[in-house]
Amino acid sequence: MRRADPHRALIRALIARYPGLLILTSATEPWASVTFTGTRHRLFCAPGVDLTGAEEVELPLPRHVVVDLCWRAEAKGIVVEALTIEDD
Repeated sequence: MRRADPHRALIRALIARYPGLLILTSATEPWASVTFTGTRHRLFCAPGVDLTGAEEVELPLPRHVVVDLCWRAEAKGIVVEALTIEDD
């Protein structure tokens, strides 16, 4: 069985929620705890989109849940970091 790709799903969900969001680069890193398996995501986005409240928005991802999301504006753009875990 092919597993759902949480990174692509996260990107699609963010762009659907924040039209105009332009993701310039992205990276993932596997993550695990004793009880959960997931992925850490880091996105570097072009400036110009207001992500105020993004930490509280529920983003629909197939077979995964966003358990942590934060963002910060930097001089050259916006950095979004998220942690998703598998929801089997």
